[in-house]
Amino acid sequence: MSSTHRRASGSGAIKPAYLIAGSDEGKIDAALSRLRARAEREGGPGALESFAPEGGQGPPDAAALIAAIPSMSLMASRRYLLADGVERWTTKQAEPVIAALGALPPDLTVVLVARETPPKTKAPGGIAKAIEAAAGEVLRYQAPRARELVPRLVAEASQRGFRLEPDAARLLVERLGEGTLRLANELERLALWAGPEGEVTVADLGAMVADTSEEAAWTLSDALVARDPRMAIRAADRLAAQGEGVTPLTYQAARRLREAHTALLELEAGSSQGEVESRLKMHPYAAKMLVRRLRGGSPADLRAATCAIADLEWWTRGGSEYPDDVALTLAVRRAAGAGAGAD
Repeated sequence: MSSTHRRASGSGAIKPAYLIAGSDEGKIDAALSRLRARAEREGGPGALESFAPEGGQGPPDAAALIAAIPSMSLMASRRYLLADGVERWTTKQAEPVIAALGALPPDLTVVLVARETPPKTKAPGGIAKAIEAAAGEVLRYQAPRARELVPRLVAEASQRGFRLEPDAARLLVERLGEGTLRLANELERLALWAGPEGEVTVADLGAMVADTSEEAAWTLSDALVARDPRMAIRAADRLAAQGEGVTPLTYQAARRLREAHTALLELEAGSSQGEVESRLKMHPYAAKMLVRRLRGGSPADLRAATCAIADLEWWTRGGSEYPDDVALTLAVRRAAGAGAGAD
């Protein structure tokens, strides 16, 4: 972010127009939150008008935005017009907006938001220049590269008043992906959990109850590799209770077991832990954790677990009369080494 990028809703005079653009959805949403707070603080709940399309699909309504620019408010001292998603505008839709930005009334702030995924999806050409010509400001927030995510998460946790262990930050990226908005939401949740001056470690994350289907599915796959029947069965029961479909779980578990089997064979053939980790097609921290779980493991056990998951796929495609939730529980018991009748 350039040094000229100041907070749209911070202290100081508000600008007549803003373009908030980039690929970092977490930063973009934070900027919009500040803007909404300022609009409500200065003009009340109705001071900000949004031009989102009906049903949330398609581009914001450019014609309605243009029509609202010359309107007057009898209530608020300043009006805010927000168009989120202008990257969807065609050139034909953007051109009249660009023209309208040249004649903004003094009591108005227009905010355009472009959620970009370069090089394919970007703000329409000419929008940025029109914003600056209107004495406005362009705020650009680019998503960090993968290698920058861990230190960024650690720093943002510190800003929220708690300490996030670097390995815990790596685990968050492994589990949740590189989407900055989702990671920012998770940091907010962890801040509440840790409290002021608290700390979140890898052990803390592992001990937390998985509260989304994706997290529970990862727990299930990891437990099968580690031959941990109790953890695997708890994860399977939780997923069944949430109504999670068996098919995507089958694919994920089978893939993780195949990766583990390949890694274990390479370790037994004399490859070093580092060599095996580097050859796994996954996040480096995920590879490290997978290889760590293989200590003392057996290729035969992993093959048996893979066969149990293959049976699960066959059962749920008409190969048995088990309901899906029963089939899932039975297969998971076998795959984790507990046997069909384990507690």
